[in-house]
Amino acid sequence: MNKVEELIANESGRLDVIISKALNISRSQVSKAIKANQVLVDGKIINQASFNIKPSQKILFTQVDDKKTFDKPKTDWEISYVYKDENIAIVNKPRGLVVHPAPGHQDDTLVNYLFSQEDDFSFDPENNDDIRPGIVHRIDKDTSGLLAVAMNKESQKILQEEIRTKDFHRCYLALVYGDIKHQRFRIDAPLTRPNHTDRKARVDEYKGREAITHCTLLGNNGEVSLLKCILDTGRTHQIRAHLAYIGHPIVGDLLYGHQDSRLKLQGQCLHAYSLSLIHPQSLKRITFYAPLDEYFKRLVRYFFK
Repeated sequence: MNKVEELIANESGRLDVIISKALNISRSQVSKAIKANQVLVDGKIINQASFNIKPSQKILFTQVDDKKTFDKPKTDWEISYVYKDENIAIVNKPRGLVVHPAPGHQDDTLVNYLFSQEDDFSFDPENNDDIRPGIVHRIDKDTSGLLAVAMNKESQKILQEEIRTKDFHRCYLALVYGDIKHQRFRIDAPLTRPNHTDRKARVDEYKGREAITHCTLLGNNGEVSLLKCILDTGRTHQIRAHLAYIGHPIVGDLLYGHQDSRLKLQGQCLHAYSLSLIHPQSLKRITFYAPLDEYFKRLVRYFFK
């Protein structure tokens, strides 16, 4: 039987914060105990982590067994935060990092990192139904750049609704093969979803889902072109599939493009450089930017030397 801890509050504050500080444990551990009805205040079961505690109140806390669905990451990624508070985190995702667990990546993802490193990541690691905790949108493993993460379920729902109503804006930079002439153009081509037998998203006018990408030419040299791509929809592999469909695959994209023996490739030359959203608590629009990583800059220097 797990040990019962008895505490007397010596200050006012949130229940989960008070217990976390007093016992030197994470708020996610406290949250699990609260959800399991194993926290009492003055003899009454409290099931809200935000419950306001007053000085001298008596707290009984029983920690639940720590059987995690999400394991600690085996790799030592350095996660760079552009912004973080108790509601959202804006991550500058490094190239090569998978966003959430999937076949072949169960313990080396951003979600694993959040569970192991961030006490404010208020999700239950034992909830098998919550397969993408905090994730409101994704960028591919070998795409770098900005990713918004919700730190709690309420923020996750709000951000997901922003995506649905198109209040959530994403802008990418892509280095593609070919001498693009149009300064601005729109790709409107329905896409099917990749699956375990077909890893590619494909344009299909009948079975595909609506997919729209707006592109602006930033520069070209006859062999490659640098594009700014804004998503009107957010289908899996949308930018990669759309650019390949019009005959301009992204440099380094071996799934939708081709190998280039001249280059030491480390994935598609695609970077999520701008992200704009309405903060779920303040309701103010905030916009973030992330510089290109060294891989993208190296390829740009190679072609535009």
